[in-house]
Formats: sequence, C-alpha cells, structure tokens
Amino acid sequence: RPHRSDMCRGLALLLLPLALLAAPTQGEGAAAAAEEVKIEVLHLPEVCSPKSKKGDLLNAHYDGFLASDGSKFYCSRTQNEGHPKWFVLGVGQVIKGLDVAMMNMCPGEKRKVIIPPSLAYGQQGYAQGKIPANATLIFEIELYAVRKGPRSVEAFNQIDKDSDKKLSQLEISQYLNEEFARDGKKRHPSVHGEILADIFKKNDHDGDGFISAKEYNVYQHDEL
Repeated sequence: RPHRSDMCRGLALLLLPLALLAAPTQGEGAAAAAEEVKIEVLHLPEVCSPKSKKGDLLNAHYDGFLASDGSKFYCSRTQNEGHPKWFVLGVGQVIKGLDVAMMNMCPGEKRKVIIPPSLAYGQQGYAQGKIPANATLIFEIELYAVRKGPRSVEAFNQIDKDSDKKLSQLEISQYLNEEFARDGKKRHPSVHGEILADIFKKNDHDGDGFISAKEYNVYQHDEL
C-alpha cells in the first residue's frame, strides 16, 4: 500500500502556476450545465474581504478525496515543504469545479466542496492522480490570500518594461525570475525554461515571438 505522501505526489502539478490541466472533454457540456458544485462553508472570518473573483491570484491549502470511498488522492501540505499553493482563479489552471468552488471566497475562509465528474476529470478520469472515470470529488479548502492576478492590466504593464504593449521572451523571463525569487521555492533550473516555453506556446497565437496585449489579456479589459 503506497504511503500517503506518495499518493499525494501523483497530482503535484494540479496547482502548478501557468499549467493547464484537465478540463471536461467535448460532449460533456450538457452534463456540466445540469450539474453544479455543492459548497459548504466551514468557517467564515468576521472580516470577509477581499472576495475572490476571476483572474485573482489565490494562495490556498486543500485536500482532495474520492466521494465513492473517502480515500484521499491529493494533499497540498505534503508538497513543496508544506507551502500553500498559488494559482490564478477562473482561467483553467485547475479543474473547472475548483474554479467555481473558490469564487467569492475570502482570506481565512474554509470550505468543503463536492464536485461532479463533469466539472472534474469526467469520463476519462486521471490515472496519474489515481482518479477513476466518472469520479465525484470532495475538496476541503482553506484560503490564505487573494491578490490581483498576473493577467490584470497592472501586471501586464509591470512586465512590459519598455511599454510597447507587447511582451518579449526576455521580459517574461525577467518576470518569472522575480516571481520565483519572491516565493523562495527551490526549483530545478529547467523549470524556468519549460514554463517560459509553455507560456509562449499557449499565448503567442500569431507566432511572432511576442505576446500582445490582446493575446495576454484573457479577461478582455478595455484598458489595453
């Protein structure tokens, strides 16, 4: 029987910043529309502000369980020396159900959420994370911080050092260096290059070697 930390390691990329993981497969849209995430608030702080919204950068710990037998398949506290996870809300960096479950949530709040298969890993499941097909998932979430996300207008202007309204590989590379230095986590040197390449693969739609304001700005802000 694998040690609990080994089972958690299977989903080490679940919240990796800038990574896109499983979304419902084609043909599941109708099912998703008919199902919803069930949210139970376990703790609500007296001062509940700011509340999370699409595009915010969230810092949270959470555990994931299979509803079928209660077994734990993910535990963030056993990874990265127990640091909470950072991710951008509402843009597909996590499964759809978590994007829904963590909206309008404030720092210090704790929730228990039930996510149907259509808003998780659907009919295909996720073998690497020991999640079977058509699995309903339960997550216990504790949110620590809500910040403006990297896709905000402010963030774009911060990365765009020469103010030419497009982001070069050098500018984004410098931004990654600053972010990595800020969170202080140890990473293999190859991670920087892999994330940089992934960013351009997923955002440089016209292949010109730059990420324009339009390509970067998934939230359709008028300011850019």
